[in-house]
Amino acid sequence: MRGDRQDQQKKLSDEQLVLNAQSDKTAIGELIARYICTVEFLAKKYGAEVHEDLVQEGLMGLLGAVRTYREDKNAKFSTYATKCIKNKIISSVHRNALLSGGEEADLEAILGGGGTVPEEVVVEREELNELYDKITSALSEQEWQVFQSFLREMSYNQIALGLGTSEKAVDNAMQRVRRKLRSLLR
Repeated sequence: MRGDRQDQQKKLSDEQLVLNAQSDKTAIGELIARYICTVEFLAKKYGAEVHEDLVQEGLMGLLGAVRTYREDKNAKFSTYATKCIKNKIISSVHRNALLSGGEEADLEAILGGGGTVPEEVVVEREELNELYDKITSALSEQEWQVFQSFLREMSYNQIALGLGTSEKAVDNAMQRVRRKLRSLLR
């Protein structure tokens, strides 16, 4: 039954998933899967040396976009989400530069970039860290590697070649990942 819902989620538009995300955690998971490459691309573009931190910031930007998106503003969710992700990452880069006393940071960009209150940022970061910790602790090392590759939209064949295993082993790992994620998101 849960698998049927996931298959249905994959067929929905981003805008429909955002509407479902309020009551269905699998919709959020599908949105993350769809936008992880965008998050990683922007994180790499704006700060290769702190890539993982910026990926987390970008995911917070995506979750913020899911929470604040309004269909009546006549903007596609993909455009809005990309802007929110980019703003969150840039804001983090500027904030880190300011805190470290590094290069000049544009204070207006820092204050206006994310548009969220500090308390919301802390709550979002805690929620994201909690979800990340649950996922990483639930998955084996192989499952984690397969899952990360899958989120980068690699085929089972590409994943198998990269990990030095068979496509069947990759498929089995993804089946376990799906089961574990479903149980975590209940």
